[in-house]
Amino acid sequence: MDEITLFPSNWLYNSAVIGFLKVLSFGESKRVLKNPYEITAEGSVSISKHHIKVTYKLLHDYHKEKLKEEFKIWGGNKRYKNYIQSKQKNFFENHYLESLQAVTVDNTRGKCSWCVGYYIPNKHLEKLAQEWGTSKKEKQQNNSRKNRKDDGFVKFMVQREKFQGIHIKELGGAITEMPNAFWGLEFSTPICHLCSYLIIFHHLAFSPMSKNQEIFINTPHFGLTWDLNEFLDNILQNSAQFELRKILGTSLLEWAIKRRALLGAWTIRNIEMVVKTGDTIDYFDLPYHITRILLDYDIARLINTISEEKIFDLILRGKFSEIEKANYFILRALIKLKNGETLPENDPVKKYVNSWNNFNHISKIASLLPELLAKISKILNMEVKNGEEKY
Repeated sequence: MDEITLFPSNWLYNSAVIGFLKVLSFGESKRVLKNPYEITAEGSVSISKHHIKVTYKLLHDYHKEKLKEEFKIWGGNKRYKNYIQSKQKNFFENHYLESLQAVTVDNTRGKCSWCVGYYIPNKHLEKLAQEWGTSKKEKQQNNSRKNRKDDGFVKFMVQREKFQGIHIKELGGAITEMPNAFWGLEFSTPICHLCSYLIIFHHLAFSPMSKNQEIFINTPHFGLTWDLNEFLDNILQNSAQFELRKILGTSLLEWAIKRRALLGAWTIRNIEMVVKTGDTIDYFDLPYHITRILLDYDIARLINTISEEKIFDLILRGKFSEIEKANYFILRALIKLKNGETLPENDPVKKYVNSWNNFNHISKIASLLPELLAKISKILNMEVKNGEEKY
């Protein structure tokens, strides 16, 4: 088969796939590729094997055009230190990538920890072994010690099949030397040839918040993950000063308004934000009931129409009784303004509304807030009734 299907897995694999899709989309915009992938309703993605090799060049072009930097995976590079050695560059680009386009599911080769396991077939590996170390310099080096050529190729392939520091230095240790806490204290975790390649795209899925921090929204659905991270990028373009709670919450609101689709409980429960700060990786998510509320189209539309950050922040923090208080003070302020009175400096409404002296704005909020509270209460009561959550 010419197509391969990728299913959501852990956040690192998912970010690699999203980065890969970004490069495929870039290739489509440059008219290098046509319809390069398809995301299914179930959340998986189908791509053509024949696009694998061209994505390597597109990856370099993407960095030059979008990120204004050079990209490389050999030597002591910026992101994937010693993913390949400098002397392996010709072999990787001209031979290995060609064979990678022949990957197929092969359960006899071992179990990939991330996907169904796409490996280069044995007949292609035999050909690759013959191509290994064919440059003049490498031939001289290989002749200096018996079996050095074979040893070098075996070591190269082992590095493609074990997750380690060359893939991501924050999580992958030196192979077989130290237990890795991220992978259940195993010395190393097996991955397939395709996953080992996809990982060099994972950094493209992360959005920079500051010089030292970047974030990625992970979900068990590639379509949802793609959308949320696009919304996240748009949010950060306007302001990189938002706290994580507001960034994630706003992304969910955008999705609910623009997609108007329903998500299953399992998907909602597994939406998280991955935060990389230097060499540290942390995770952030919103409580399930808050996520459920934000993904409701009617509620998202009301929040967007009310357009008050302070009220939105109360929802994000689950302070719903505080919103009821806000509703009371807003109604009281509305009556005062209607009667031509001036609101005192210490009026409580100023705690909840920025444009508190705008009668039309206050009137709009007063008409919408009761409806918002009713819809939030309906969802919370439904959760209690179903026995899923209690608040």
